Amino acid sequence: MWPMTANGAYSAFAQSDGAALFRKACIGCHDMGGNILQPGATLFMNDLERNGVATEDELYNITYYGKGRMPGFGEKCTPRGQCTFGLRLAEDDIKLLAAFVKSQAENGWPKIDGDGD
Repeated sequence: MWPMTANGAYSAFAQSDGAALFRKACIGCHDMGGNILQPGATLFMNDLERNGVATEDELYNITYYGKGRMPGFGEKCTPRGQCTFGLRLAEDDIKLLAAFVKSQAENGWPKIDGDGD
């Protein structure tokens, strides 16, 4: 279901694609894993666990449907007021984002290619 290699590792290709999607859709609020709108809702593992979104499935759901101030990005996200009015993402892209965020969180949000200095 998630973008893994045959041995179960998160692939470098998926990492690169996940980083590109993150920069496109998420970085405005979650630069370097933070959260400019809600400091207690960062993408660091301790906050993800505390907020009940520490698995790829939970990250997928919150990205697809949104929650609170976090808009949903799924193509079939409803109700409209909970969903982004901008870019909508395909299901596979949201899966890729969830895997990317989980990987980054597990590693303390290391710098990703394309980050500023």
